[in-house]
Order: sequence, then structure tokens, then C-alpha cells
Amino acid sequence: MKRVIFSINEDNNYFGALVDGKIEYYYLTKAQARKYFAYLAKGHIVSFELYNKRKKIDGRFAWQVAYFSLIEAPSYRKNKILYELASIRRQMKDVLEGFDYLLFLDLEMTMPPYFKGPFEAEIIQAGYILRDSNGEILIQDGLFIKPTKYPKISPRTEKFLKLDQTYYDSALDYMTFYDRLRDIIEVYNPKIIVWGKNDMIALKASYQINQVKPLTADHQFINLLQIHKTYYNLSDDLGLFKAYELYYNHAYNQAHDALDDALVTKYVYDALLLQMKEVIL
Repeated sequence: MKRVIFSINEDNNYFGALVDGKIEYYYLTKAQARKYFAYLAKGHIVSFELYNKRKKIDGRFAWQVAYFSLIEAPSYRKNKILYELASIRRQMKDVLEGFDYLLFLDLEMTMPPYFKGPFEAEIIQAGYILRDSNGEILIQDGLFIKPTKYPKISPRTEKFLKLDQTYYDSALDYMTFYDRLRDIIEVYNPKIIVWGKNDMIALKASYQINQVKPLTADHQFINLLQIHKTYYNLSDDLGLFKAYELYYNHAYNQAHDALDDALVTKYVYDALLLQMKEVIL
């Protein structure tokens, strides 16, 4: 729908618009308000979609905004575009297509024991897939890693990740993983694709735990979960395997295996890029 803002209330995150001679009200969540309120003002023209949900604010009913597709400031000659979802989506597509090498990375971490006490999660398994701009897979690897700070992993970790004696037989020391990751970064300088922030946080913590020079900085990562939230205007987090199911129309049997999860991340990335190409001409 398209409306002209008649009034705005920044304290309670809602605005009003004149519709058929009466004012209708629309509200934003706190997260939406942080994202959109800088563009909203009386007289601005907004195109947006609604959820089928309303609540009472300041004694009046207001409908919940799902997302804005266009926000314009009126002008004598041509309206000034302040926010345009289609333009943002085009920019996202251009960015995702512009990298020479991509490293799809997934990490599994230790979990604290059932009793309370000091604990810091450590990387216990890593899976990664390196591919070039033509989609060719150059490197693919999965490895188990021995924790450094807490050498004995908890039964809770064993149960969740379904680890058996195979883990203890094949686990490598952290520096083996570190050296392999360093070689990939030095040779290919890839953008690192992860799902959510947890892997970024765990990798950064691993440098400190093992007292080594950091191999990565925040700008080298692409959070594919956040890309989805922005592209599809999602207010809640989307699970990786739920995203796979939505794209491919069937469930994926999650095994809590890092290499398998890295592969699913790649599948979801490919599906998103295909969706972008089909929608954005």
C-alpha cells in the first residue's frame, strides 16, 4: 500500500496516514524503528506491506508494518528517493557476484558440562569449501580438532554432536587447522561465508585461546543469515536447514557435521543468488 505520512510518534514507534477522511495508524517494532525512522517524516510518501496484526497504542489501534519497499520525500520536480528496497537488493546481488573466491565455513564448538562453572567454547570441528567465481570447488575439507583449554570434552558435547571414539582417534591439534586456514587465506584471499555470527565469534576466540596471530577480520566475512533477513525483510532469525527446505522443497537430514553444514551453506547461497538473478533483471 501507498500512504502519505500525516503524523509521526518516535517515542512509541508509530505513524499516521489520512485514509478516506480518517487517520489510520501503523506501528514498527524497535528493530524496524532503528532501521527506518531516519527516513520517516510528516509529508513523506511510503509504500509498505502489513502483517495481519494490530495493537492498541496511546488509546488507538495501529497495524504492524511488515516492511517498506519505498520511502520518498516529495519534491516539485521529482520525488527524492530516501529508501528503495529494489535498489538495495540489486546492490546485494552485485556484491555477492563480485568475489573471485568464496570460502564456505562451518564450525562446531564444545558445550559446557551440565554443572555450572567457568567455561569458554572451543572449536572442535571445522568444515570448509573453497570455490572460484566459476563455481568450481578447489578445496574441500573437514577435520576434528582437539580443544586446547579444556582437553576433555564434556559428555554434553559428545551427545549433541554424536561423537564416538572416531573423534578421539582422528582429532588434530588446533595448529593444523590454523595452518590450513592460513594457507587458504594467503593464497586465495576469499570472502568467508558463514551462517550467523557464532562461527565468527568462535574463530576470533580461538586466536586468543591458542595465543596466535589472527588470520581474519570482521570485514572478510559475509553473514548469510543477515543477508537473508535483509533481502526478505525477516524480523526473526532463519535457521540454515529451514532456509534449505524453503529453497529446495524438501528437508535436509542434519547430522551436526561441520563439512556437511558448510555444504548446506553453499547450497543456500547458490539458491539465493539464483533467486536474485531471476527477480532482479
